[in-house]
Amino acid sequence: MSIRDLINILPEPLRQRALTHPSVADPYDSNGRLEFLGDSVLNSRVAELVFHGYPEFLEGDLTRIRAHLVRKSFLATVGRGEAIEENIESSVINDSVIADTVEAIIGAAYLIDKELVFRTIDEIFNPSEVDTDELRDWKTLLQETLQAEGLRPTYRVQAKHGPPHRPSFTSAVSVDGREVASGEGNSIKESEQTAARAALEILGVRPVARSTVEVHVGA
Repeated sequence: MSIRDLINILPEPLRQRALTHPSVADPYDSNGRLEFLGDSVLNSRVAELVFHGYPEFLEGDLTRIRAHLVRKSFLATVGRGEAIEENIESSVINDSVIADTVEAIIGAAYLIDKELVFRTIDEIFNPSEVDTDELRDWKTLLQETLQAEGLRPTYRVQAKHGPPHRPSFTSAVSVDGREVASGEGNSIKESEQTAARAALEILGVRPVARSTVEVHVGA
């Protein structure tokens, strides 16, 4: 399944409208409205994929995974990978225009064949491709876990290493006055996230990682 498969099912003038940017045509003859629809369809379907794919994650982590999957830079990469820019009519071709056009194509195809659109989204925007460890908010998860016990974590920067233009930080997290874990990162925030993740592992509350994500969503 590909974005070009969706283009191929579009009749004229819907195909032309989906590929025409508002910068070169009347708003009603360009793809702005279709982009709106495609954005909604894409976000809704990906939200469902992520919801079923990660039953152990809560709202914040699910939101971050969905946002990662539907981000403009990835949409542009998908479009460029299929040379969609060659078919776009616009005063300028950049990643933003390509990403918007991909959403418009999804919206247009949704009006013709919803099931094909869903299958295409399921294949291209597969949540199993996401490195969830990089996206999770470990500090929030640790805080919520400890709050249930009437506790809260505190963080302290232990050290700063490296040159000024590329520093590295080490932070420690303590619970009830006792240091539990430490972590390193290229920023204080990143080092605290690493420390929180290590603390969750020590406390035995980190969800077990899975090698694959099985998603079963009805079309």
